[in-house]
Amino acid sequence: MTIGTRGAGPPRRHVILIGLVALHGVGCTATIHSPDPVGDALDLTDAAADLTPGDGSASDAEPLDAAPQDAVGDGTVGLDTFECPPPDDTTAAVYQALYPHCVGCHASGSRGYFASLAAFTASVVADPRLVAPGAPDDSELIRLLEGNGTGAFAQMPIGVVTYADLATSGVATMPMAELRAWVTGLSAPLPSDAPDPHARRITRVSATQMHRSLYQQLGLVHDDFFHPAQEYGVPLAERNSDLLYPIQPPDWVPAPRRQPTADRFYALGGGSAMNQVVESDTVSPTAVLTLLQVSQRWCRLALTKSPNAALFPAGTSMASDPSSVRATITRWSLHFHGQRFTEAEVDAFYDTVFVPLSQVDPEPGFVGLCSAFVRHPRWMVY
Repeated sequence: MTIGTRGAGPPRRHVILIGLVALHGVGCTATIHSPDPVGDALDLTDAAADLTPGDGSASDAEPLDAAPQDAVGDGTVGLDTFECPPPDDTTAAVYQALYPHCVGCHASGSRGYFASLAAFTASVVADPRLVAPGAPDDSELIRLLEGNGTGAFAQMPIGVVTYADLATSGVATMPMAELRAWVTGLSAPLPSDAPDPHARRITRVSATQMHRSLYQQLGLVHDDFFHPAQEYGVPLAERNSDLLYPIQPPDWVPAPRRQPTADRFYALGGGSAMNQVVESDTVSPTAVLTLLQVSQRWCRLALTKSPNAALFPAGTSMASDPSSVRATITRWSLHFHGQRFTEAEVDAFYDTVFVPLSQVDPEPGFVGLCSAFVRHPRWMVY
């Protein structure tokens, strides 16, 4: 098989339409890179053939000219490396046998099962929905190849002729008996001890967690924002004043009577089953801006409540001398974040937050400190 052209003169460049070209035969594979930005590298065998539409068969093998490496990225494909699977690797042999009959529809994208041997192993062999190790009769892959699929498709490849028929006629190289024996010989994969590289490291607190945490940490209650109301005998939560920025999830009982109280909940990323609003856990500009406004207003409300043991337990006060303010910052770091600030962090909060805001009145300085703890990443994520 001739791959690429690197002689004198301009290189020849061809676009390979995967849906019309399949490669047949078992042997070394040539890895080429697709121009599709979302596609993976494709493994092509060392014999090329035209794919007859509809029957999944391969015939009339002809040499295939592929573009050189410098053509990658402009609508062509380029040769990269050769790779031969181990001769005794049964899974590799199964992949090679199924490849020409499946790659036309499964070369890339969310169902790119035949983008490479690694993709086939990870997305087909390791998926218990498709392959049940040791149980070919329970494996959807086997059922699809035999024309007995139980899902959206009755057979693969789609069409009139099943893979089992292709194997019986000799068009496909691996009989169903060998495929069944391969599944029978598979063992269930052991769970890996390696960490999942795609696992989430941090999680943003939900709108409900924000709402309830602020109530508890600031010493606030539902009655600070709402009073009972009703319409047509249905109990509702009527806001005391929108200047307090009240928040009430729309699915809670009593439901909010005014829409802005639910809108703030949505802005923080909250959802609603009744209103078909999906919850969001992203740190969006809308969520941050809403939390900024709510934290400042609610902190001020909490500081005006006396006594408020949540912010100033017994033996403490809102004294504005430097040592007392630093003690408050240290205590609030444990209260809001669950970890004690270092002396450097305490000094930074005192110098950059409290001092500039308390030039005339210490209350804005305490409001700024309180809201700064709420807006801190340690409060928003875990």
